[in-house]
Amino acid sequence: MPISRKSDLSDFRQVVAIIQSHLTKGSTPTFGPLSHKHVEYGIARLRADHQGEIIEPLAFLSVVRWLETQKDLCLEENLIHKLADETRGYAFEEVVILFLLRTFCRPMALNSVFKFHGTVPEWAGLETYTVGHINDKEVPVNILEDLPRNPSLGVVHYGNSIEDIIQWLKESPTSSVLVPSHLFGPDMIIKCYGGVLLMGQAKSYLDGNINELDAATVTKALKSLNSVNWFKATKV
Repeated sequence: MPISRKSDLSDFRQVVAIIQSHLTKGSTPTFGPLSHKHVEYGIARLRADHQGEIIEPLAFLSVVRWLETQKDLCLEENLIHKLADETRGYAFEEVVILFLLRTFCRPMALNSVFKFHGTVPEWAGLETYTVGHINDKEVPVNILEDLPRNPSLGVVHYGNSIEDIIQWLKESPTSSVLVPSHLFGPDMIIKCYGGVLLMGQAKSYLDGNINELDAATVTKALKSLNSVNWFKATKV
């Protein structure tokens, strides 16, 4: 069915938002539910409960790549709108994830991306790149480059509980990026080659010293990255 951006603009933008959210946010592990319009557009199929579900990675990849050619519908444009409203904190997390995925789509030294404070560790010059797992083996993951690799692993996995996070870490196949619930310490975890895990928090402020965070914010962020504080509110 031909897409009419003029007559179905509202439905079409909803489709775009859902599709792009799986690249940086991991809204749901089943890519749904989607409306009947999304099924008509050919990117989803109906399940037995009459809800839509996107399960074909190559079709998903094709739509993603086409959207990236549309200036008003590309992922960057979507994030710009999000950064301008009240959800900018979450949008900034998506920007960081997108940046890391694109930066580490090929081997890159950690110290060429991150600034190390104090004593620089020996592994700072280590080159690594994003990976997923298939049959318990690390495989490169990248669906935004000209030569996409392993598109079925190119979406973000959302972990709501400790069990979800353990499953993402241990099971195969699994994607390269995990976005946990707000109860977890880190905002994101990204798998990289050689068993490297990039784990961090994204902080964005519109006023004050733009060059560095205040001491209280840094202290709180570092404490949240310590495993003894993970899911502390749930007493697990």
